[in-house]
Amino acid sequence: MSYSRGDRDFLGLVNFGAFLLVVGSFFAFAPSLVDRFREFIADFELLEISQGIYLPVVRGPHPEVYSFLLWLSIAMVVTNALILVARYIIRDSIRRKADTFSGVIFWAGIALLADQLFRQNIEFQAAYSYFIIIAGASILSIGIGLLLARRTSGSVKG
Repeated sequence: MSYSRGDRDFLGLVNFGAFLLVVGSFFAFAPSLVDRFREFIADFELLEISQGIYLPVVRGPHPEVYSFLLWLSIAMVVTNALILVARYIIRDSIRRKADTFSGVIFWAGIALLADQLFRQNIEFQAAYSYFIIIAGASILSIGIGLLLARRTSGSVKG
């Protein structure tokens, strides 16, 4: 049973709404964050990583921006975890459960990355590699979840 009308994913809307609520709250309660983001964007420069290949990197530390990203990520991990529990309670499709679990993995990875940037344990250009690893782990978690579901139930629907 799925709480959806047609192909609409209402719990997905809850997830998106929570994201907007958290982002909006940060900007409402910390209005200086807008200026910190402007400074962050203005601080980008191109770094040549190989002959003729450039990556945009940030020149200096921006702890307020990384702190925002850390707390946003933590809020989204909690939101995705609660939605995952709800998906099991309402017996939602395996696909949606796997997608939500992948969201937990993604946001947890982003939280770890933001924490490392906040603590200045890594330089900004290293964040690209970590982001690729996080995205790969998130996508891989969907595939593994679907394979395990297929193996235990014989087939995967949804």
